Amino acid sequence: QDGYELDGDADEVVDTETSVVATESSIKYLTYPYADGQKTGFYCDQRDNRLMVAELCENKRVLDLCCYNGGFALNAMVRGRASSAVGVDSSQDAVDAATANAELNGLDSKTVSFLREDIASYMKTAME
Repeated sequence: QDGYELDGDADEVVDTETSVVATESSIKYLTYPYADGQKTGFYCDQRDNRLMVAELCENKRVLDLCCYNGGFALNAMVRGRASSAVGVDSSQDAVDAATANAELNGLDSKTVSFLREDIASYMKTAME
C-alpha cells in the first residue's frame, strides 16, 4: 500500500470506486485512492510542468499526448487560456477520466476533447 496503512478493521471492505476530488492550481481532478493498483489518477510530480506549459498556451491549440487524466490539456485551457486542446491516450479508462475531469472543471466539449487512439497512428493522420 505504498507505505501507509488504512485505519480500521483489516477485514473492512473499502469501495474501490469511491472518488476523491483533488485540487491543484484551481483545477479539479477525480482521483481514486482506494482503487486496486498503484495509480490514483493523479501525478503530483508533474505540477510544475503543467504550470510551465500553461504559461505558453494563450490563444494556442494544444495537443496532450499520453494524456492520462488530462492534466496538461486542462491546465492549458483553464490556466493558460488556450483556444482548444485535444488529449490522446491509448487507454479508454484514461480518456474517460480526462473527459470527466474536463466536465468537472466546466470546460466545453467543443474546445477540449479526449480521444482513444494509438499515439503513432494519431500523429500520422494529424500530419496529413
